[in-house]
Parts: sequence; structure tokens; C-alpha cells
Amino acid sequence: MTETGVGSAGAPGGTSTVAARRRYRRLLFGSIGVGVVANVALRLLSYPVAAEAVYWVGIVGFLAVWRFSPVTLFDERDAELERHASTVTLVVAAVVLVVGASGARTLSALGVYDAPPFVNGVLYGYVGLFVVFAVAYGWAARTR
Repeated sequence: MTETGVGSAGAPGGTSTVAARRRYRRLLFGSIGVGVVANVALRLLSYPVAAEAVYWVGIVGFLAVWRFSPVTLFDERDAELERHASTVTLVVAAVVLVVGASGARTLSALGVYDAPPFVNGVLYGYVGLFVVFAVAYGWAARTR
């Protein structure tokens, strides 16, 4: 047992699983973060191809850490946090879609305000989000 009370099985160098998980998760998200920041910086400096290359190096780094880390990176607590965050996201998106679509149609019908085409695109994006959710939900329900 280590000082955290967690055994070191599966953790490199005899460190605790919790410390190893923390280190690899930092590498996981750090690779994406560095890729995104470098992408934005290089685009601002007018190097669009280099920006995309660095971005993809960050993605490949993320996937490499995710696939080859010697410890499990996420546990049941993380799964519960993701479930809760997903639920909140879907509820907020549903409210925006229902209120936004109805509001845009009503204001347009009354001649008060015609929303720009961009707004319709955003609302259809929200519809797409729910279509993806419905397909994923159906697939998960059939495979479990």
C-alpha cells in the first residue's frame, strides 16, 4: 500500500495508481491543450498548414496516452461526472432549441425581427445534436 491507501499494481515506477492516473491524465489533456493553443498561435501568425499539423500532433498524443497508458485513466466517479454533465448539456440545449426556434418563428411571423440565416443554422445544429444522441442512445440500448 502507498500513502494514499491505493496499491501500486499497474502503476509505473512503484508510484500509486492515483498519482499515475493524475500524471497520465495531465499528459492526455495537456497534449490537446498544447495542440489547440499552438494551432491558434500559428494561425494568428499566418501559418495555417503548420497550425493544423501541430493540432493533429496534439490529437495523436492524446490518443497515444489514452491507448497506451499503464493505468486506467477514468473510474466510476469520472463516469458519473460525465453522465451528469451530459444531462445538463442536453437539458440546456433542449431549452435553447425549443425557446430559440419558437421565438425566431414567432418574431418573424409578427414582423418584429427576422433572424439571420446563421441562427437557423445554429438551431439545426442543435437538432443534429439530438439526432446523434438518439442514435447513440438506441445503439447503446441494443448493445447492453
